Amino acid sequence: MKKLMLIILLAFGLNLHAACQSKYFSFKVNSTKSAPGTILNVLESLSSECRMSIIFTDDEAKKRVEKNISYINVNDSNLENILNLLLSENNLFYELTDRNVLKISYLQTKTFFIDYVSFTDRSSTTSKTIQTGSSDGGDGSTSLSFTSKFSFWDELKDELQTVLYRDKNAYSSDKTIVNQDAGLVTVTGTKKQLDRIEEYINTIISRLHKQILIDAKIIEVTYDSDQTVGIDWSKFEATLNGTADGNKEKGLFNTLADPTYLAKYNFTITALVDFLKTQGDVNIVSNPKILTLNNQPAIINVGEEKNYKYTTGTTTTTTAAGAIQEPQFEVGSTFVGVTLSIVPEITQNDFIILKINPTISEISKQHVDENGNPNLAPDIKIKQLATVVKVKNNKKILLGGLIQNRSQNKVTQVPILGSIPLLGNAFKSSKTVNTKSELIIVMTPKLVRGDENEVTLDEIEKSERTQG
Repeated sequence: MKKLMLIILLAFGLNLHAACQSKYFSFKVNSTKSAPGTILNVLESLSSECRMSIIFTDDEAKKRVEKNISYINVNDSNLENILNLLLSENNLFYELTDRNVLKISYLQTKTFFIDYVSFTDRSSTTSKTIQTGSSDGGDGSTSLSFTSKFSFWDELKDELQTVLYRDKNAYSSDKTIVNQDAGLVTVTGTKKQLDRIEEYINTIISRLHKQILIDAKIIEVTYDSDQTVGIDWSKFEATLNGTADGNKEKGLFNTLADPTYLAKYNFTITALVDFLKTQGDVNIVSNPKILTLNNQPAIINVGEEKNYKYTTGTTTTTTAAGAIQEPQFEVGSTFVGVTLSIVPEITQNDFIILKINPTISEISKQHVDENGNPNLAPDIKIKQLATVVKVKNNKKILLGGLIQNRSQNKVTQVPILGSIPLLGNAFKSSKTVNTKSELIIVMTPKLVRGDENEVTLDEIEKSERTQG
């Protein structure tokens, strides 16, 4: 019988709780010195009306509900709105359980998920000194340096502490825990503090999780024999008159004593290639695509590794015939080609800022042994530029002016006869051919998101195919 009565009382309590949730309240509190009104007074009245139990999880919460209310006038407001007005606005957490228990607390501990790559610090620096005058110090030299550094986890805790304790009277405790390996941040604070932390973390993740697809086309133009100063870009501008999107930029970066060109045009690759064919022989070296997160470096390498063998010392072996010294070798390699380093950043209004650092390396001198095998690292000639540009989504960026001079030995021979040992030399000839080429880099940064209403990678690829 007692068990049945308990079930009936519990059921009654749950129904009363549901009724209070849908009920609307009206009341007024006008405190005076002789009759002060507090938040606790209102809570006690609501507790009596809705038969709620009230629990304070810490002493500070109890102190804050004993705060006097100067004046409050509530008309037709439900229980949730009243609790938000009395508790949330006074920097208190509350929870109304299914058992009609109102739990009030000043502090809570909350764990946030940080979905991000777990590295502490990453930086890359490229530095090159270019001689601009004679080696005796007549005109001096210019140094070109490009540094990209990204720290996240090391700075995150300090940033969260700043957000937590920006108020003079804010609760202060060194209880913020950052677990880099698990991608978790655990914070203890008041309601306003945790609300600020949640907003800050959501903003960070929203920005860091944006992705950019960088479509790069690397084109090499070998000049005609009468071409001496590179591509005449003024003719390219003339072909685009009336078709440019009005957002073009042209700049010089003369550190390398070569002209460079930067444009933001809404041109097609087909139109560019057709123009370049009027300047010389065109070869599309590579068309890489790379997807990267916001503020993360994207590295594109197009070239080859040149291997070489070098001596590291000798070993002496004693035999009956005497001491025999044998050289010891190791194999090294040097990358030669095009390296394109790009760090994208997406602005709040979806413009894209790109830090671009292309580097071209080529062998200027090869060191070989008596058998013609490389025995030292080759001398490398480097051309490099660095720039920062801001473009609209899906607009093209064009960089040029990276000119290369090459000398190569060209052999011509009579078929079959030229291959005869010794006698074949009479049927073939060789000459040194000097060629000049310019490397053109066209990049198109595109925002890629996984949201249903945003442009997807598949849609970008379809758009490219239709545009040719």
